Amino acid sequence: MSSLRKFLEVAPRCQGYFLDRLSLERIDGSDALELGLHWGPEKPDITLAFRDVYFCAIERPADPGDAPLDQVAATLLEPSDSPWPEELSLELIRSSSLPTLIWFRTEGPVQVSVLAAIASVSLEVI
Repeated sequence: MSSLRKFLEVAPRCQGYFLDRLSLERIDGSDALELGLHWGPEKPDITLAFRDVYFCAIERPADPGDAPLDQVAATLLEPSDSPWPEELSLELIRSSSLPTLIWFRTEGPVQVSVLAAIASVSLEVI
C-alpha cells in the first residue's frame, strides 16, 4: 500500500485534535509543511508531514481559543486534465503531467487545506 493511501486511512482520525504546531520551510528545493496535532494525555500527538506542497491555506479566527479540527478529510487526486474539485480554488492549472496529489482539509474554527505530492503521518510513542 502506498504511503498516500495509508495517509488517507489515518487522516480522518485527526478529527478532534488541536493544531498545536505549524512549520513551513524549504527542504532540498521543495516546500515542506508539518502540522503538529495535540489531543491531550489520552491520545498520542500526531505529526502530519507534507512535501512538494502545491497549495497551502490556513484560516483561523483572531482568537480561536482551543478549537479542535472538525470534519477532517483527505482525497487522492490522480493526474488529470479535468478541473480541480470546486472547493479547491487554485490558480494552478490541473494537468495530467502533475503527479498524484493528496488533498488534506479540515472544517470548523480552524480551516486547513493542503495539496501535496508526498504526505506522511507520525504518531508520538507514549
